[in-house]
Amino acid sequence: MRGLEGYRKFEFFRGKVRFKQPRAHRLSIVEILFVANLKGIKKSSKVVDLGAGFGALSILTALRYQCQVWAIERDPIMLELLRYNVKVNNLEDRIHILDLDLRYIKEDLSPQIFDVVIANPPFYKGQATDNIYHHECDTSLEDFIKSGSFLLKDGRSFNLLMASSRLIEAIINFKKYNISVASMRIFYPKYDKNGKIIHIYALKNLKPSLVIEKPLIINEKSGKYTQEVENILESFL
Repeated sequence: MRGLEGYRKFEFFRGKVRFKQPRAHRLSIVEILFVANLKGIKKSSKVVDLGAGFGALSILTALRYQCQVWAIERDPIMLELLRYNVKVNNLEDRIHILDLDLRYIKEDLSPQIFDVVIANPPFYKGQATDNIYHHECDTSLEDFIKSGSFLLKDGRSFNLLMASSRLIEAIINFKKYNISVASMRIFYPKYDKNGKIIHIYALKNLKPSLVIEKPLIINEKSGKYTQEVENILESFL
C-alpha cells in the first residue's frame, strides 16, 4: 500500500465503516441514499458493481444487505484503494475484486451470472478539465448498460445512479439492451431546487409498468437533513 500515503482515512456510521478516498471523489450522501434504496436485492443475491472505484457502493451494499458483491474496476489507483478499503472493513469474504475493463466484459465473464447490477457511472460527458472521476473518459453510459445487461440474469434488477439530465439517454440504451425501466426516484438537494440526480430501477427482459416514486428531498431550507434522510442514516447499518 505504498501508494496510498497521501489519502486520508475517513470514518462513517460511528466508525462502522472506514475508507481511504481521493479528495476529488469522496463518498457523498447521494451514494448512501442510493444504497439505502436499492431494489431487487436480498442476502442471497449475487451483486455486481460496475466501475467500483474505491469501493463505496460495494462496501455499503455488502454491509447493509449481507450479500456477496463482485466489484469491477480497472484504474490502478482505485484498485489499490478498493483492496485497502475491503480489507480494513473485514469484507474480504464478501467482496470479490475483479480487475477488468467493463467494455470488454464478454472476454472475461460468462453471461447472466448476477442477480443485481449496481452502477454509478460518471455524470458528465466529455473529457474532464479538473475531475476525471466525474467525466466520461473512454467508458460511456452505454458501456455500463451494455455490460450490465450481459451480466444480468433475465428478470433481475439493474440499479443505476446518474445525472437526471441524461435520463433520455439512459432509457434509450436500456431499451437497446432489453432492459425496461420499472421505477425512477429523483433526488432533490432542497424543496425549492431542481432534481439533479436520479435512481433508475430496471428489469431485464420484462415489461413492468413504470412507477415514478415520490421525490427524495435531501436538505431542509436551513441546510440540515430532512427527517426522511435522518431516518435513513440512523437505520442504515
